[in-house]
Amino acid sequence: MRSKKNTVARPTPKMDRRWERTRAALLNAGRTLFASRDVEGVTVDQIVATAEVAKGSFYNHFVDKDVFAREIASSVRRQAEQAVNEANANVTDPAVQLARALCVFMRFAIEHRESARVLWRLNSGATMVDAPINRKLRNDVQEGIAQQRFKHVDLEVAALLVMGTIIISLRHALEDRLVTPHVDIATGMAAGLLRSLGVPPAQAERLAREAAEDILTDQKSTLAETK
Repeated sequence: MRSKKNTVARPTPKMDRRWERTRAALLNAGRTLFASRDVEGVTVDQIVATAEVAKGSFYNHFVDKDVFAREIASSVRRQAEQAVNEANANVTDPAVQLARALCVFMRFAIEHRESARVLWRLNSGATMVDAPINRKLRNDVQEGIAQQRFKHVDLEVAALLVMGTIIISLRHALEDRLVTPHVDIATGMAAGLLRSLGVPPAQAERLAREAAEDILTDQKSTLAETK
């Protein structure tokens, strides 16, 4: 049985290019496989076969399959969050930020279905409010509470409401047979989220509608898939 190492050694400079190509092939293969199967349903043999590399190459780059899956999940989440950051670059109102973030995640699912499926499947463990990966979300929600933009809800509950509403909206956008237009679903979900955080109903509806129309009715894609 192959023993697991605690670290993966970097190659010498002359091997860097081949090393990076192999690593990229493994990550691309994992993203494709995890889009349709959970971590337990994918084997290292399937990963290397899809990547068309030798099995030993996998362990030259990753300690084990769980570490491999976490790296893919983190990469996809960063990709989506970068799009959120770009959409909110000039936005200061925490309520508007959240409404636009939800709409960006839905658009991400529409335009990058494989990546979004990976995000959905590998999202377990990311719901702990104090997890490092949720630091920005936690800070944004805390700022909204400090400004009294969000009321009658504590930090943990507010963050869970945000995470839950956004991830289920993303998952809904992945459905193949949708009747209600995405912009209407996004408006309803964003408005419901803002109301649950204490934003007045009429204002929540207006902010949600503006966010959905701005982000989901624009035909020019601004969410380029990263390789």
